[in-house]
Amino acid sequence: MLTVTDDARVFLKDMIDQNDIPQDATIRLVANAEGLGLAPDTPNDQDTTFEHDGRVVLAVATPIATQLADKSLTIDQTEKGPALSIA
Repeated sequence: MLTVTDDARVFLKDMIDQNDIPQDATIRLVANAEGLGLAPDTPNDQDTTFEHDGRVVLAVATPIATQLADKSLTIDQTEKGPALSIA
């Protein structure tokens, strides 16, 4: 299963708070034309979810979570500041 580091969970929680995402919604990892992206969405029962401080901060559809089974979602420091990275 995809691993999400504590730093990444905090980053996602901050992203949720800064973007006023409703309490029943979260950030979803989605496949798109560029590879993978993030979008606000409501988690469902089939998702793999990750929490921070009692709130779901990331939802991943099972097929994507399975494909990323040996990967970790982490934070990298870039010139523009911290950014999510899958390695």
